Amino acid sequence: MKDDSNKPGPDTLAVTVHAPNNSSHEFVARARERVDKLARTAVVHFADAGLMQSADCGLVLVQDGSATPLDDTSRLDELGLRDGAVLKLVVKEPKTDGAER
Repeated sequence: MKDDSNKPGPDTLAVTVHAPNNSSHEFVARARERVDKLARTAVVHFADAGLMQSADCGLVLVQDGSATPLDDTSRLDELGLRDGAVLKLVVKEPKTDGAER
């Protein structure tokens, strides 16, 4: 279901983000927004809707049948993302210190 309350403007873009279970939602993000902020916003949306558990996630760009990981610290405009981009949340591997428990 689309959320038309925030239509894209000159400094924003509409992107579709897929949850790990392939549920999707269109988000309107600021072009200068960082990838990690959009990922956190999407996780909260999908978790609140009961579509996924809250998790530390990154985003990949899905294009031409392949997925390209996006750097968390990059801004959407730096990556050249445009309206209509399709992104997918990917759960990050837990960081370990190598010690066994």
